[in-house]
Amino acid sequence: MARCTNKTNLHVHHIRIDGGNGIDNARVLCRDCHVNTGTYGSTGHESPPEFTQETKDLAKKNAGN
Repeated sequence: MARCTNKTNLHVHHIRIDGGNGIDNARVLCRDCHVNTGTYGSTGHESPPEFTQETKDLAKKNAGN
């Protein structure tokens, strides 16, 4: 599968639901790619806490945005 190159409407996604809220568990995805993850909006688990704005900003910066 080709890597998405969308640079708008970016979300910061938890790599692992139980992986915590640190930068090491954050991945930047466009909205469409985020929606297509296996865990987006699923009801079989408790959603992890929201990332802090600082973590979101750092994840996007690390991803080149």
